[in-house]
Amino acid sequence: MGKHLDSEAASRIEAAAADWFFQSSLDMFVLLRNDVIIRVNPAWTDLTGWTAEDTLGRPIRDFFHLHDADVIHAIADSLRSVGQARSQHRLARKGGGWLWVRSQTKVLESDGLLIVFQDFSEDRAREIARQQAERSNELLRSAAGVYVWRFNPRKGVYVFDQDIPTPSAPQGGVRTMTVSEMTMSVHAEDRARVWEAFAHTLRTGEHAMIDYRYLDPATDAWAHMHAAWRGVRGSSPDAWDVIGISQDVTELVAARDAALGAAEAKSQFLANMSHEIRTPMNGVLGVLHLLKTEKLTDDGRRLLNEALGCGEMLSELLNDIIDFSKIEAGKLELMPEPVDPAELLRGVVDMLRPQAEAKGLYLRVEASPDLGWASTDPLRLRQALFNLLGNAVKFTLEGGVVARLSGRRDSDRIKLRFEIDDTGVGIGEEAGKQLFERFRQGDGSTTRRFGGSGLGLAICRRLAELMGGEVGFKSKLDQGSTFWLEIEADACAEPAAHADEADTALFAGLRVLLVEDNATNRLIAGRMLEALGAHVTTAEDGIQGVAAARAGFDLILMDIQMPGMDGVEATHRIRAFKGPAGAVPILAMTANAMAHQQAAYLAAGMDGAIAKPLSPTALAQAIATALVTERPGALKAS
Repeated sequence: MGKHLDSEAASRIEAAAADWFFQSSLDMFVLLRNDVIIRVNPAWTDLTGWTAEDTLGRPIRDFFHLHDADVIHAIADSLRSVGQARSQHRLARKGGGWLWVRSQTKVLESDGLLIVFQDFSEDRAREIARQQAERSNELLRSAAGVYVWRFNPRKGVYVFDQDIPTPSAPQGGVRTMTVSEMTMSVHAEDRARVWEAFAHTLRTGEHAMIDYRYLDPATDAWAHMHAAWRGVRGSSPDAWDVIGISQDVTELVAARDAALGAAEAKSQFLANMSHEIRTPMNGVLGVLHLLKTEKLTDDGRRLLNEALGCGEMLSELLNDIIDFSKIEAGKLELMPEPVDPAELLRGVVDMLRPQAEAKGLYLRVEASPDLGWASTDPLRLRQALFNLLGNAVKFTLEGGVVARLSGRRDSDRIKLRFEIDDTGVGIGEEAGKQLFERFRQGDGSTTRRFGGSGLGLAICRRLAELMGGEVGFKSKLDQGSTFWLEIEADACAEPAAHADEADTALFAGLRVLLVEDNATNRLIAGRMLEALGAHVTTAEDGIQGVAAARAGFDLILMDIQMPGMDGVEATHRIRAFKGPAGAVPILAMTANAMAHQQAAYLAAGMDGAIAKPLSPTALAQAIATALVTERPGALKAS
């Protein structure tokens, strides 16, 4: 009798323990009979939001994702064959959304089932973020020869975000390099210069940018590297870690050296190479920006931000090369429009004001009153002024910068003179003789101290010449500088409307088909059109655009470079339609919007072009022009 009571007591204790575990577990427990839920534990409600009242009596399949049907069938097969199953799939959350869960299912007596769900959504998100980070790092390395790294002075090792060959492992597969390995990998003639700059950063944390030769173990040949780095606070407040980015620019350097003997060939080559490099670089930076929205560890987010900063430094240098090569190849064309020169100058100054204020500098504008409006290219004028003003702020350590504007009218022409006066480091007489030449700076240490490509002033000079003017300066070493830019333009009247006064209902009810393969560009253009009152339908390529155009629209915005069918071919096919659908106004929406390219679009049957990047004012003006252009059978906005 006593043993029987002990057995009953043990059973009660075991049942109580099992019930306590069922109720207290952090994992979700669900009991089924005939695939219908008959009991759930509190963790189910805590994690999914579904209460027992919401859940009991419902088939378990109500809570599974439709796309996981194959996984659920596999679970059922395993239960029939071995009585238990393990899997991973999605579980519905109340109010929307899904949990990723690991499930363990076991067949019980009386045809019952017990399922234990373990939520691993955060682990999965972290794993996806890690994989995406690895893919973007691989893209950096393979597409642009870029390596992101960090130096830990306490351990004396370099840690790379990508695998990189080393003398001890030429095929890669390691992620660190010792100081000795790195030292021996730098060319003997460059070693002292590199370590002087690196040691300075270790002491001060200051940014450095340098080119050097590096022994590539994979080829046993010297590669040209372009590197930028700066100090970041490590675990010790008294020491700097160094984080940097290095790019293999061997091909670029070899191409530059080979082309020096022929200016025309060099210009064309730089134009092509710069574009080829910028394309993957922009893609890399875009992927890094997307990663900012993913869940990362604090250390991962810090490394991501450092990679973005270093990537933007490289991107700035490449942009300089692109503009200069376009000018030298004769492919840069001005696009004049009415401009208020004083307001344009103030706008450039406002962009640089935070940088000046961060250095404790004053930055003022002095403009002659009543200069009026001029017809010139605002983008290129702004670019030249930004370069001159940016240099003034960059090379001024105390005091400040004054931007002056004066002008002289002669009948219907106006001559504008911009003067940028700074209290900066000044320029010596010998250095000044070559200042406006390409790849030149004031002295050899300028690049290391202040950064830059040495192309900015050469670009300013070419832009000034394109705008019928010139650029020059006067300066004394340690006594500041005055740079001036003169251009000529047609005097014009102030436009009737400004960009910030655009009527949000200007094209109310206008039916627009937007054909664009880039999702970001579709979003931007679509938002701008909707802000103007238009109803927007989108197509992702030329094939979809042609199919959608049969429905009839008031206007089509057509990208040019698209996979499958480009914008020109799509326009040809739309123009072959009979009736209003074939006569709809079509605007090219493209970055290839130079004069000879626009002529090709018109020949293809388009009504005009709008250049990327888009602006609301330019978009509204292009649409208005296209809608009033007479084309037989065209649909017009009311």
